[in-house]
Amino acid sequence: MKHFRLILTLIRIVITLLFTANVIFMVKLYNSIKERYIDDVEQCLRRADQIEITDRIIDSGGGDTNDVVWLNIGLQKSDTDSDMNAEEMDENGYSQGYRRMDKQLISVITRHLHNYYSDRIGPPRLDNMEEAFIRDLNFSDYYPKEVHIVGPGDTFEYNPELWHIRCRIDASTVYDAYISPLTNHILREMSGVIVTSVLIALVLTFGFWYLLHVISHLRTIEEMKDDFTNNMTHELKTPIAIAYAANDSLLQFPDPADEERTKKYLTAALEQLSKLTGLVENILAMSMERRKHLTMEKERINLRPFLTSVAEQQKLRADKPCEITVECAEDVVVNADPVHFSNVISNLIDNSIKYSGDSVSITISAEAHGVSVSDNGIGIPQKSMPYIFNRFYRVPHGNRSDVRGYGIGLFYVKSIVDRHGWRIDVESKPGKGSKFTIRFTK
Repeated sequence: MKHFRLILTLIRIVITLLFTANVIFMVKLYNSIKERYIDDVEQCLRRADQIEITDRIIDSGGGDTNDVVWLNIGLQKSDTDSDMNAEEMDENGYSQGYRRMDKQLISVITRHLHNYYSDRIGPPRLDNMEEAFIRDLNFSDYYPKEVHIVGPGDTFEYNPELWHIRCRIDASTVYDAYISPLTNHILREMSGVIVTSVLIALVLTFGFWYLLHVISHLRTIEEMKDDFTNNMTHELKTPIAIAYAANDSLLQFPDPADEERTKKYLTAALEQLSKLTGLVENILAMSMERRKHLTMEKERINLRPFLTSVAEQQKLRADKPCEITVECAEDVVVNADPVHFSNVISNLIDNSIKYSGDSVSITISAEAHGVSVSDNGIGIPQKSMPYIFNRFYRVPHGNRSDVRGYGIGLFYVKSIVDRHGWRIDVESKPGKGSKFTIRFTK
């Protein structure tokens, strides 16, 4: 985790650069497709001009009896061996200035018709040309909402959002067309690339967010484990030191006549060893839970004597006045692992004792469908309810700094309940107490 922030920053920069590059490439692709569409529209405009001038020639009597205008077209020798570059060839009207044969032929034919007939057939009919233009656009599957054609020398105030296509016939004849943008057509053609790019971006974003979420969660667990280790180490040292001091005093200064002193030291040592045993049991319980293939050795348990025994043991260990009432019929039984089930009930009772006032009243109610442990303790804040079964989580009680804990008791309870195939529910109100209910069937 030493270079975590640096690596995280670099990943963010790389992802940002990739997203930026992707946007740039998408814009370039859009412009490339737009240029092709504009070229297609220009071809439609050229064909419309050719249709319009042909109609004018025929209307003025320039066609034959079948309304056909005949042309003589000659093919020029290839100019590929010319030493002129492409720009010079284009300026001189060479055929190699055009990339497509159909564009070249239409341009040559239209230019010939304009040069030969323009002075004899009158001005262009822009309405007819516009009609032919729209029809040709529709034939190419283009359906712009707005179409305007402006002839040579005319002006037109147009919406800057419209596409402007200029078609030069010769030095003096230029047509300008204005159409609604074909953006939908372009986006439809790019839809596969756009959808794929968006999905990749979403997957990368989600993956990066999930990675950060997992790392943050792991770091939190690591911090809680460190706190657990430090607290547990301190707790283990205390009873060991007290028991060691009591026994050392008896060995160094024996006095068989002083039975009260001997009993006092032995009782202190016994209490601390009992506390030490409880700490070790908590550690072992958590360790056993982490074994993925832990199985429950279930037995048929008569609940009333079983719960009464667990309650009596907890009363003996309590360091405050504690009243525990067991409400259970004599014939209630359950199939459960006696060791782990006993630890579960013990943990719930122990929590009730720890998180209470100067005295506590606990009620254990059992029936065929489940068992509940309720108390009149300090309760659990509503904001902490979703987290109480998380490993190492401890409910913050600002006014209860005297309560020691490690955040593994309820985690162990939930784990064992789940291993049995049961469910556990919690009801609690701050200052009113808590009630944990284990339901034997989900």
